[in-house]
Amino acid sequence: MRRFVPSLAALTAFEAAASYRNFTRAAEDLGVTQGAVSRQVAALEQQLGAKLFRRVGPQLFLTEAGRSYATAITPILHALEETSIDIVRGRGLGNTLQIGVQDSLGSQWLVHRLPSFTRFAPEIAYTVRPVSAAPNFVEDGVDVAILRGTGSWAEAHSFRLFPETVAVVASPAMIPVGAPLNPDEYHRFPLIQNAHRPDSWLRWLEAKGLERKHPISGPRFAQTSMVISAAVAGIGLAIAPLIMIEDELATGRLHTALGPPVPSGFSYYIVYPLSKGDTRHTLALRDWLLAETRALRTDAISAPE
Repeated sequence: MRRFVPSLAALTAFEAAASYRNFTRAAEDLGVTQGAVSRQVAALEQQLGAKLFRRVGPQLFLTEAGRSYATAITPILHALEETSIDIVRGRGLGNTLQIGVQDSLGSQWLVHRLPSFTRFAPEIAYTVRPVSAAPNFVEDGVDVAILRGTGSWAEAHSFRLFPETVAVVASPAMIPVGAPLNPDEYHRFPLIQNAHRPDSWLRWLEAKGLERKHPISGPRFAQTSMVISAAVAGIGLAIAPLIMIEDELATGRLHTALGPPVPSGFSYYIVYPLSKGDTRHTLALRDWLLAETRALRTDAISAPE
């Protein structure tokens, strides 16, 4: 059966034009003429029976249909490109371990340790992508995930890697190292907010046995990695997981300004769905992660109450 699918040339021309809102720049990006882009877009509009762009003077705007179509086809083109590149590299997507990582754990912790995994299992190709705290393994296209939580995910195996501890950190430019501050003096400084973890400050206060007597206010950032960068820049105090600020603490760019770390109440787990079973690649990652984090679990067990 013949599919009702526009040509790839028309789709890539439209995507580039939609991205740049300019046929000339789209042509430069694709290495073709402006006329070629214009003809491909016109042919696509004729096939779809809808206008995808409208002109207002010299400016080019997407119509409602154009915006909807661009949103729909862009990830499809990305997936097609990724699959094609994998074939060129001799790796099918089915042979690549798809690893999901929650929050900023990927950039701040996992990436620095992946060379060890490559030495452990050099035959395994992998892709790392962000996922939510409760991923849909099928829709998200991941085989296994490293998640922060309490250990309960429906229809999934989960193995605890290590507990999370957090601390209030500051740049030495904001608070000199060794300054005699008590935890209840937190309100004297801007308090950086983590939109991804909106209850961070309340949990820290509870862990320290402090009552909230002052407003918790300060600039808000969307990701933990941005919160950490903001603290390094001296914007305010931040609550950060210790495992994500190892380099910053070691180099002195941050220090624990208001006392020792406290448990966050969460741990990190490796999680994979029951439906996918125990594949060789997944088990290799699980075994490596459990070995890699053994010391973190041991430290947590031996830590005083």
